[in-house]
Amino acid sequence: MANQVTPAILDERAVRRGFLTSWRVEWADNKMAYWLLLPSTLAFAVFLLFPIANMFVSAFSQVDTIGRITQVGTLDNFEALVNDQRMPMIVRQTVIFAFGTVWLTVLISLPLALILNRPFRGQTIAKTLILIPWAMPFAVSAITWRWIFHGQLGSLNYLLGQLGLIKEYIVWLGDPVLGFAAAMFVEVWSSIPFMTITYLAGLQAIPPQIYDAAKMDGASNWREFWDMTLPQMRPVILIVTLLSIIWAFRSFAVIWILTGGGPLYRTDIAVTYLFKLAFTNLNFGAGFALAVCIFIVLTIFSLLYTWLLGTREDA
Repeated sequence: MANQVTPAILDERAVRRGFLTSWRVEWADNKMAYWLLLPSTLAFAVFLLFPIANMFVSAFSQVDTIGRITQVGTLDNFEALVNDQRMPMIVRQTVIFAFGTVWLTVLISLPLALILNRPFRGQTIAKTLILIPWAMPFAVSAITWRWIFHGQLGSLNYLLGQLGLIKEYIVWLGDPVLGFAAAMFVEVWSSIPFMTITYLAGLQAIPPQIYDAAKMDGASNWREFWDMTLPQMRPVILIVTLLSIIWAFRSFAVIWILTGGGPLYRTDIAVTYLFKLAFTNLNFGAGFALAVCIFIVLTIFSLLYTWLLGTREDA
């Protein structure tokens, strides 16, 4: 018969009615909560989702010198990045800056956390002092260090000269190698407090009973660290390291204020080069394409961070 309804259709209608019924019940029970969530949801859509969607659309479009889309559906922007002779250098400098600064920060922060975890006179003052670089805004820190590294007026050249280590002033930020090293140093200096305090919190969460048992077995301090502290701290180290890599990849203020990416793009990383592409060279299309690439890389690291964080919570 033409009007015969099959069991599959009946099941589908039942599922649909069940969903609508459950949604009405949910809305009736939590109506106020949904109304309160509405402003933040709209703000999330306007200030986050819309810019991301616009970035992806513009990356695959032709964009004029004032950022307007003139034609949709092209890979010219990504081809321009591939053909950009500076991109290999920018990628290399970004990787060195991100992973190098994080590696150095770990090497310094973990021993500092181990020291602060042991009782000594002035421990509270030491913990307070180590937070000062983290409490200062990155822009203020970068401006301060820019004056310290100044070739003529900087206190670093003056100090080295007074100590007899240099005979003439060094133009720290004007040299590609020294300028890049200075930017990495400032990034490490400003990142140490967060990583140290986080490691300290991880150390204080380790049960002290395991160390008592180790001392009874005659374990040395090195064996305690290698066989007990480090395995207990491994999840914290992985999570904090991954989070620091994400921050280092998008570190703009330090490099831009210290060197502006110069000389000759030798201290640029991806985010500062993106700014130059879009707002100095007015090549918004290539800037959008580079922004998409950075977004994808940071999304991968963010997913890894979320996965590691969830794994640690489940454990």
